[in-house]
Amino acid sequence: MDKMFLPATYKQGPYLKVTSLQQGIMKVEKYIREFEQMQIRCALREEPEQTIARFLKGLNSDILKKVELQPFWTFKDACKLAVKVEK
Repeated sequence: MDKMFLPATYKQGPYLKVTSLQQGIMKVEKYIREFEQMQIRCALREEPEQTIARFLKGLNSDILKKVELQPFWTFKDACKLAVKVEK
């Protein structure tokens, strides 16, 4: 049914967005919400390390540099740290 009514790019669009999401002018908290929403929309299943790497890749470089200096073990830890660094 999907093949009949949905264009081929229907599923590709969200995957492209989730893999290229950047913080840009967004606050870290908004970036985290957008990041998590895109994961849900794509039903993305990946290793925790991959999720963290993709999240860090999208952060602004000034925040990323400071986050990388601190220890973190989970995606939630990385998010908390990024919010803290931004403030």
